[in-house]
Amino acid sequence: MTWHPVATLASLKPGDVIGIEVAGIPMVLARDGDAIHALQRTCLHRGGDLADGILSRGHLICPVHGWRFAAATGRHDQASDVCLVRYATRVVGDQIEVDPEPI
Repeated sequence: MTWHPVATLASLKPGDVIGIEVAGIPMVLARDGDAIHALQRTCLHRGGDLADGILSRGHLICPVHGWRFAAATGRHDQASDVCLVRYATRVVGDQIEVDPEPI
């Protein structure tokens, strides 16, 4: 794994969703309580920017048409065969790191 620092815990509060880029790959970073998730940035429905979405009850919600994806798995809430690409995250001290290889 190749880890890239992307944010600090202090800069990503619970409930936050931010856009990041790691090794040229656009992603969103979402903090659900203590869990931090990295997912593809573009919604699979109409290409909405998920960095403009919201995190609610463990779901990342697209701002364009409200498609909901489980932040932990990337799966669409009504179509389990529709899934966002996920990336591994870890916290080292106060630093959030992401590996750009899909998991």
